[in-house]
Order: sequence, then C-alpha cells, then structure tokens
Amino acid sequence: MLNRDIYQKDPKTHRLVNEGVASVNDETTEQALSVLRYELDTFVCDGQYAEGMSHILQTYLSNIGHSQQPGVWISGFYGSGKSHLVKMLRALWVDTKFDDGATARGIAHLPQEIRDHFKELSVQGKRHGGLHAASGTLGAGASGSVRLALLRIIFKSVGLPEQYPVARFVMWLKHENILDQVREHVEKHGYDWEEELDNFYVAEGLHDALVAAKSKLFASPSACVETLNNLYPYVQDISSDEMLKAIRDALTRDGKFPLTVIVLDEVQQYIGEDSQRSIDVQEVVEACSKKIEGGKLLFVGTGQTAVTGTANLKKLEGRFTIRVELSDTDVDAVIRQVILAKTPEAKPVIEAMMQTNMGEIARHLDGTTIGHRQDDIPYFPQDYPILPVRRRFWDNSLRVLDQTGTDSQLRNQLSMVHKVIQTNMDKEVGNVVAADYLYFDSADKLLQTRILPRKVHEKTLSWCKGSADEQLMARACGLVFLVNKLASSNNEIGIRATTDTLADLLVEDLPKGSGDLRAKLPGLLDDCELLMKVGDEYRIQTEESAAWTDEFLSQRSNLANEAYRIEAERDDRIRKKFAEITGKLALIQGKSKVHRDIFPLFDAQLPTDADKKICVWVRDGWSIDENSVLAEARQAGTQSPTVFVFIPKRSADDLRHHLIECKAATATREKRGVPNTPEGTEARAAMETTKQVSEAKINELLNEAFSGARVFQGGGTEILGNDLHDMIQETAKNALHRLYPKFDIGDHPGWSKVYEKARMGTPDALKAVGDDGEPAKNPVCKEVLSFIAGGKKGADIRQHLEGSHYGWSRDAVDGALQVLLIAGLIRVQDDHGKPIDAKALERKSIGKATFKVDSATVTTAQRIQIRKLFQKLGIKAKQGEEPSFVPQFLQQVLDLADKAGGDAPKPVTPDTKMLEDIRLSAGNEQLLALYNRTRV
Repeated sequence: MLNRDIYQKDPKTHRLVNEGVASVNDETTEQALSVLRYELDTFVCDGQYAEGMSHILQTYLSNIGHSQQPGVWISGFYGSGKSHLVKMLRALWVDTKFDDGATARGIAHLPQEIRDHFKELSVQGKRHGGLHAASGTLGAGASGSVRLALLRIIFKSVGLPEQYPVARFVMWLKHENILDQVREHVEKHGYDWEEELDNFYVAEGLHDALVAAKSKLFASPSACVETLNNLYPYVQDISSDEMLKAIRDALTRDGKFPLTVIVLDEVQQYIGEDSQRSIDVQEVVEACSKKIEGGKLLFVGTGQTAVTGTANLKKLEGRFTIRVELSDTDVDAVIRQVILAKTPEAKPVIEAMMQTNMGEIARHLDGTTIGHRQDDIPYFPQDYPILPVRRRFWDNSLRVLDQTGTDSQLRNQLSMVHKVIQTNMDKEVGNVVAADYLYFDSADKLLQTRILPRKVHEKTLSWCKGSADEQLMARACGLVFLVNKLASSNNEIGIRATTDTLADLLVEDLPKGSGDLRAKLPGLLDDCELLMKVGDEYRIQTEESAAWTDEFLSQRSNLANEAYRIEAERDDRIRKKFAEITGKLALIQGKSKVHRDIFPLFDAQLPTDADKKICVWVRDGWSIDENSVLAEARQAGTQSPTVFVFIPKRSADDLRHHLIECKAATATREKRGVPNTPEGTEARAAMETTKQVSEAKINELLNEAFSGARVFQGGGTEILGNDLHDMIQETAKNALHRLYPKFDIGDHPGWSKVYEKARMGTPDALKAVGDDGEPAKNPVCKEVLSFIAGGKKGADIRQHLEGSHYGWSRDAVDGALQVLLIAGLIRVQDDHGKPIDAKALERKSIGKATFKVDSATVTTAQRIQIRKLFQKLGIKAKQGEEPSFVPQFLQQVLDLADKAGGDAPKPVTPDTKMLEDIRLSAGNEQLLALYNRTRV
C-alpha cells in the first residue's frame, strides 16, 4: 500500500483555504467569508476547545443582568489555536449567515452542550436588543491610544468608518436621518462615498451634499471645512466617557444594547514590555465592563502566557477572571482530524508496520525528554507518516525559532503538516517524514530574520541539488542547525547534535533502519566545512570558529612542508606507546629476588656496555627494515643478553595525516589563546575535539603497528606471543641466564641472615644458607677470595660480583665478606691503611674499605691454645672470636708489665717490644705471632 492510499482526504487535492492561520477580524469580503466557512467546517470542537467555549458561554449567560461580565483570557503557546478558537466564537456568537443561506452554527460540528448554549444565547438576544460581535487586534490601528484602537474595532463591526471623527460624523448623519440622502447626492455627482469619507474635511462632493441637505448648518461648501473641523476634530486620544458614548451610539439598537462579545486577539503581543499599555488596556476594559449596564458586554483577550505569567499581564488579572489554557494536545487533535485522518482499511496496515519496526522507533532520541514514549503507541496510526518523536521535535524547535510568536509562517504547524505529508505520498507504507523538512521549509524565512547564517543557507540549498552524499550532508547540516538552536535554548530537553541523534531524525525507511546512516554520517560530517565537532557533538561554524579554522589550516600547511617535525613527533609517539604498552620493564630473579632493570633503547646503535645489562633495542619500519633487525640479532650471537624488537610500518600516510592534524590543532589553540566570548569558547572546544579525534586515531594506528611487533633473542630466535609486554619479559628472562651464568651459585634467600650472624662474630653463620662446612670451601666465599687476591676495594668487589657473569645479591656479597673476615681468611683496612676489627666494620663502610687475603693459616689446635692463654687473664673467647679479643689481651699484658717494674729500687720493667710487634700485625698473622710467643 502506498502512503497516498491511507488518507480520507487526498492531501494533493484537499486544500487548506486559510493556510492554517486564523486571522481574527470582521472582514466581510467574499474571500474572507469563504475562508471563514472553511474554518467553521474544519473546526474541531473537542478537548480544551470545547471545554473553553462551553465555559465562556455558560459564564456569560449566567451573568446577564448582573452589574458586569467577567473577562475571558485565552492563553497557549504559539500556534496552539487561540486565534482560531476566538474567531469561531465570534462567528458562532452572531451565527454568521452566508450567501447560500447557510449559517455558522449549521456548518460547524458542535457538541450538543455548546449548541444548547448558543440557542439560549439567541433567546436572550431577542430580549436584549440582539447579538453582536466585534473582533480584531489593538495594534492594528490608532497607535498610542487604546480607546481609539478599541473604537476602530467596534466601528468596523457595525460598518462605520474606523476613524473616530468620521465615525461620529456618519452616526450624526444617521441620527439626522440624512445619511442616505447625502450618500445618494455624493454618488450621483460622480464621487466615491468611501473616498469622500476618508477626506471628509476637504471632500468637495461631500460638502456639496451637506449644503444641499442641511443648508442652515452648512451655509456653503467653504463653510463645511470649518464646521466639520469644529464639530469633529482630529484627536490623538479621547476620554473614557467619550469612548463609552461612542460605543453606545454605535451598538445600541432601538434603545437596547445588544449582547456583545469583543474579541481582542494578541493582547499580550500588543502590550509587550510597555507597562503603560497594560494600564491603558486595564482601564478601558474596566470602564466598559462597569459602565455598560446589564452584564451585556464580554471582553475576550488572548496571549501566549497565562494572565498572571508576566508583570505587565498581571495588571489585567482582575479584569480577565475566566481563564482558558490551550495545549499541544488540542493542536494535535486538530491536525489528526483535519489533515491526517486515515481510511479504516489503512489503520491495521499502519499498526502492523509500526509493531514490526518498534525496535527502530523506540531508540529515537533515547535519553531526551522528547524521545520515544510508551504512550506514543496508540497515536502511531493517527500521526503516521509523522513519528510522535519528530512532532515533539518540531513543536519545540518552532517555539525556539519564533520566540515572539509573531511569525505565522514559522509557527503554523497545520500548514506545515499538510505540506510535508505530500512529499512521500508515492512511497510504500513504512516510509516516514524526515525531521529535516522543518529546516528546508523555514530556511528562507530564517535567513530573512537573520536567524540562519547566509553561508549555511546557500551551502545547504546548493548541496540539495548535488550528489546523494551532498544531499545527505545538506539534510544533516539543517538538522544540526535546528538541534543546536533547540539545545542552546532548552537544556532540559537533553538533545545534542550527535551522529545518533541525526540518524534518529533523518531515517525515512523504517524497515531498512538507520544502520547505514549511522555508519555513513561521521565520514561526511567530520570534513564538512559548515560544521565543527565539539566532543561527539556537531556545531554550526561561526565567524569566530571560521577564524580558528583558518589558523588551523595555516598550521597544517606549514607542518606538511616540515617533514622533520612530523618524523620527530612520530618517533616520540612510538617511544611513548612502547612505554604505555610495556610499562616499567623489570624482572625479579631467583630465590633471592634480585631486582633486574631492563633498559629500552631507541638509538641507531647499541651502547658499549650492552653486554653488561639487558637492553631492549626497539626499532621501527620507518627507520630500518625487518630483515636488517633479524640479521643484527643473529650476528649478536646466542650469548648476547640484548632483546631485539621490531615495530612494523603500517598505515604510514594515515599516521602522518593525523600527526599533522594533532600538532596543527595544538598550535592553533596555543596561538589563539583563551577566548572571552561564547563563540570563541565554542571554537576552542571544537579545536580541542579535533585534537582529541586525531589523538584517538594516532593511538589506534600505533596500536595497529604495535600489534605486529616481533621480538628476537640474541642469535635470532623469535619469541612468539600476542602481548608485547609478555614477549619482552620472556625474552628478558632468557637473557638473564646469558648475562649471569654463575647466578645460581649465590642464589639463596638466607644471605641476609648470614651477614647478620657473621657481623655478631658467629663462626657458623653459613648455616643460614645450608652450609655446615668451612668458609674457605663455600663456593661463594671461594669466588670472593679468588677475586680479592692481592687486595680489592669493597666497591670493586661488589661491582664485580653483582655485575655480569655473577649478578649476586648485595646480601650474598657482603655476607661472604663478613664470614671470611670472622674466619680470618681475609683482613680489612680502612682508607688510611689501619686494620678494622671484623665486628666493627659497618656495612656502609664496606665500599671504601680494602680487603686482603690472609696468607697465614691458624689451626684449630692453635686456636685452642690461644683461648687458653686468654683465660689466664680472665678473657673468655669463643671459637672464631679470637682475633677480636687480641687487643684486650695485649693491653692487659702491658698493664702487668708496668706493674712488674719501675724506677730503682724496683726491678727493671720487662721489655714489651714484642707485644708492640704483635699489635701491629693483623688477622691470622697476629694470632700466629701470639701463639708462637707462647711457645718461647
């Protein structure tokens, strides 16, 4: 089924006579009556329209005979049907008759309750001088005087000239019963009656007629000028009493004032921000309501907001106490019945199609206040081919585009809906109207009102005539403009011009879905000259943003010609990406948990000490080819600890492009600085988005390159895997065995305890590493002794045994030194050459101390004899602690020598030179010297 087959009335042939805009006035021309008849025939007196009209009539009827009638205030947003309602009220009030005998009440489709009210109104009218209605806008004439503006409306409603002095003159002619005579005379002599009245101060034909009809008052044509000026002078304002007299004179019939409604349309627009106008309107309405007796005169005013909505309107609160508020619901009901009414056969087809495509429909503008709602479902068949989400989008956009409510072209939804459904009549059911129609329907008017930038207007309309991609870009740009306007005016809606939002509003073929649009839009819009991107949101370019764009293009052009800057940026990015992927490279080796640093290198050559540490040598395809890297790895040999990494060259042109974009965006932001205007702030944010998008693409492209990275061991063996970090870690672990082949000898977690025990002089400290043997036979101690040989600084010993080949822990090296000292296999001196006791050697001093291998050997038996010698002086030394007690022993012997002799007559003091010789020796030599003296 085609869309054209679903309507009760073919939109192509069913014409909107009034173009959807109700004009409130008392015109009686053939064209005006034709429009009125159409409006009566299509009047949907339902919902708030019916409730409002019923309330107005019921209140009026109940107040006839009272002192005054309460005024009526009808409010509603732009295009809600206020003017239409009051125009219908005015026509139905007097039951306007047409040339064919039809009447307003006979044409309109009214609820019975309202028909009954109008019937009662007619009955009351026969008792009180008939029915009368006047309508118009105060702003249509007599600018500056509300009283004269009101009189113009009333005068026109009874066929009098609208100008106050002329109307009074005509009413005088009627009172004198000479109106027909004067008019006949004027027209008989070839003058136009209306033209003569317009110029009645100087109208020769009129003056001649007055002389003929009233020669006593008008003695001659020349005397008419002065007389008319005196009797009916031109005035800029009148008093309230003069106004009331004129109203009574104009409307009274046979001495009775008729039941009258005066409709004042667009009162709020007339008052605006002018508080004096508000006061004048209040005074005029109050004077008429109170002074025209019998509760016969009803004022009906209209405005966009409630009568209490603004400070100026609030002044009218006491005069307009009956309030009728219209809403979107009433407009929707009118549109559904007048324009979108469907045939019975079409409804099930539309319902089935909607249910099938509910998944697509339900996602539209999700997360906004105008998105899909569950209660939309019953209205789908009625609103089709317009989706409820798009109706709400249009409603809100129209209010933003015409905030004053003065532009009927922008706020006329009825006319727009009538036109838009004609655009897809030849498509299958399932094809809905896209939301961008509003933009193209309003573009010219928006340009005239300077809401739409000329460049946007010209480009979008030009692209509409181009390729399919250009047409889509034009439609998307139009929507971006509308969404931007709506979002900036109403944050609560939560709508943003993202790819998803645009696709939601652009999709037409519901069965096909919006997937293709969502995929295609980013590629078109990211490069569109009319748009800039802020985060994931598109914005229309402004003059300020254009200046930023020009600067960006200049920076980009400069960078494109400076290859070295881009190469340096690329190399820096590769280094950062490598660090990001691999993190801090390090290993923990063995049971002793020795920390091993791994050194990433990006230079063209390895450092000279590459054989003494684990280097991760990273090269990329922009500087060297893969085969060369593999050849170097093989050449390095199977003993090399170096890890060779190669990053392949991929998407080189794309990477270069995005590097240029990123640097250009950064340079632009730095040069343009921080703006102080909203447009500048938005442009800076857009440039930040450009930078972020480029950063993301650079990151993506580098990830792609690094995903193909290859890792080689020295010798050329490739380490396979999916994670570069893990691959490097595995290769580095293998390299540890190459760099530290003797590591296992000293790998034990107990070396820290060995050091602590040896520091306290414990001779069996090696038990902490599971060794019960002699220190000289311990493999670690043997390596230490071998390296010390003729003597080495502690720092050199540490560096040698902690470095390549060994890689031992500091605890292992220091522990072995301390054990050897306690065992007397080595001795230590400070940096001045003085011996240091093993227990007195602090760890922080090991690096500066000098260690030497002690060549002398003290047997166990000899040590026992030495300890016995100590015991003679009360010194108790344990095994292995003998060297530390020698200084104490020598001092006590020297004290005894001093006591054994002295000056005469005391014996000669014993010779202690040999004690000094022993004191000057150290280590095992000192113990042996002491032992040998005990043998003498």
